[in-house]
Amino acid sequence: MRSRDVSLAALIAALYAVLVVVLQPISFLAFQVRVADALLPLAMVYGYPVAVGVSLGCFVGNLLAAPWGSFSLAMLDAAFGSAANFVASVVACVISRRGGGVILRITGAAAEALIVSLIVGTYLKYLVEWATGIALPLSVTVLGVLGGSVVSVVLLGVPLSIVVEKSLSPQSS
Repeated sequence: MRSRDVSLAALIAALYAVLVVVLQPISFLAFQVRVADALLPLAMVYGYPVAVGVSLGCFVGNLLAAPWGSFSLAMLDAAFGSAANFVASVVACVISRRGGGVILRITGAAAEALIVSLIVGTYLKYLVEWATGIALPLSVTVLGVLGGSVVSVVLLGVPLSIVVEKSLSPQSS
């Protein structure tokens, strides 16, 4: 990895973690709008360093701010949430490699929102049950995460990625 890529990954990781910690009340549980996930579509602009950054940032943010009351549950959230962000970002990178344009950007972001919602919504059902004793249906946790992911990844993240791409004109990744 080039030093530029390492620096970008570190910057994205720090920003992601700070957003999760500062916005902790809306970043967790069955109905969440994780504003930090607006950084995921930047993977379609800068490539794999962003995938690494949002994964590391998620890991740190979940460890520091998870409301589960147990380090073990926070570790599960950190591990699976990081994996979800990494997979979603890599898929978006692959989608965006087919060419530019807003349609592919929205398609990539929609794929990210769906992947994150399926992975996080699935394990979140069990985290909520283990932490609170409340057994929510899987559909509730997946749809709860999906609603927030559409807001953060698609409605906030796509415009952010377009503005960043136009403003900063990144060199080829």
